[in-house]
Amino acid sequence: MERWRDGWDEDEFRSYGYAFVDLMAEYMNGLEGRRVYGPVSPAGLDDFFAEDLPEEGHSLDEIMQDCRARIFPNSMAIGSRRYFGMMNPSPLPVAIFADALCSAMNQNAASWRHAPAATAVEKRVIRWLCDMFGLGDTSFGTLVPGGSFANITGLKLAINRSLGRDIGSFDDEAAPHFEAMSKLRFYVSNQAHYSFRKAVDLLGLSHHQMRKIDEDDLYRVDLEKLEQAVEQDLADGLTPCCIIGIAGTTNTGSVDKLDRVADLAEKYGCWFHVDAAYGGAVILSETYRGMLQGIERADSITVDPHKWFYVPFEAGGILVRDGDFLRTSFLVRPEYYMEKRGPDDPPEHDPRGFHQGDKVNFFQYGIGGSRRFNALKLWMAMKCVGRRQYGEWVEKDMELARVLAGLLQRTSEFKLIGPNTLGICTFRWVPNGVVRSDEEIDQLNRDLQALVEREGDAWFSHTLLKDRVALRVNVENRHMERDDIMRLLRVLRRAADRLRPGSNDSEETS
Repeated sequence: MERWRDGWDEDEFRSYGYAFVDLMAEYMNGLEGRRVYGPVSPAGLDDFFAEDLPEEGHSLDEIMQDCRARIFPNSMAIGSRRYFGMMNPSPLPVAIFADALCSAMNQNAASWRHAPAATAVEKRVIRWLCDMFGLGDTSFGTLVPGGSFANITGLKLAINRSLGRDIGSFDDEAAPHFEAMSKLRFYVSNQAHYSFRKAVDLLGLSHHQMRKIDEDDLYRVDLEKLEQAVEQDLADGLTPCCIIGIAGTTNTGSVDKLDRVADLAEKYGCWFHVDAAYGGAVILSETYRGMLQGIERADSITVDPHKWFYVPFEAGGILVRDGDFLRTSFLVRPEYYMEKRGPDDPPEHDPRGFHQGDKVNFFQYGIGGSRRFNALKLWMAMKCVGRRQYGEWVEKDMELARVLAGLLQRTSEFKLIGPNTLGICTFRWVPNGVVRSDEEIDQLNRDLQALVEREGDAWFSHTLLKDRVALRVNVENRHMERDDIMRLLRVLRRAADRLRPGSNDSEETS
């Protein structure tokens, strides 16, 4: 094959394209035949890839062989039916190809003028998502890289609403905001995603302004303690600003009682933000959608289609009940975008909302400037799959996690922890017949996870629940079946037997 050159003709482009499709198919077809997690340490990988920038280009054959020899074996086998990790699904083929098409078109979806079709597609995807959650006709939103960006955006909107400001009034010396801003308080469960801590820092707040509320026995926010915190802040002359509900925690998949959280937000005049990055897709399930009751009352919702919508990274989103408020919060008008309004344009304050039927510029709806045409893969995937199939996939994942919980419950050494909902099962290995301290049991559980990871038979994580180490399995793979759960149970038992205190393997491992 020729060395890499610019200006390929159509035949060359097709030839290289087919070669890449073959390489992708080879990767996906080989997932079940290799380790889930590579055996090389970070330092070893640095050495493995140590090379100078070549003076002359290599052939594409050489580079693709490098992928086979160095990239594939040392990557997490996302998509394998033995991967039970961090909410990374096996992406849909149509979404993979949509990502490639997006790169070929290379649209900057920041402005309508630069990407008219991309803008229309993103508007349609946002409409689907807003309607899905029942946010109403005036709602709107924008796609973002992921849930962290969305959560930061949600808190920024809460601040703006509380202080009565927008990006145009931030520097108004007649309305200083900093003293008022220091009095704002935000409330969220202890089980919330780390992005809220980042949000507080990035938005210029103090960390104590984010009130972390204890969770109940099912790892949902404790509603009584939440209201007590709000009442205490009011008594101290502070300003409750935003109450955050979690629809699917990373640790356990727990869903706060969103309708009750919404009641508190309404009672105290707070912005109600829901982090549904993981659990939002449950709204597609006829069986389980009731778990999200109350989400339709949110002022803003974080969604992450690169989780249970089975599209590749990156694909997050922020949905806002008042779409015009989202726009005014980020509205800038750089002269080089040439977006002056003409006599035939509808009025800026269209009663339907500016974003309906107008030349939407998505850079005016969020943090990002240059924006990839990420809506394409979501639009194609949702059209190709449909609501019903998505709902069935979500239900199957949840039910398989419950199968694992049921199997573990029949054992004497694996103790379930948490509610085991939304496709996440958390448990703790406590060996029989040996009296050990909690700290020693913690280490045994870390050792079990490390042994399984090292041997490459499966991959799952461990976490902390009530200050104790728990093993965490996440089922999020539309290809997974009951046999895969049974295989995982065998892997767990085999690792436990090897590490059991007093066994020869345990002594060798230690």
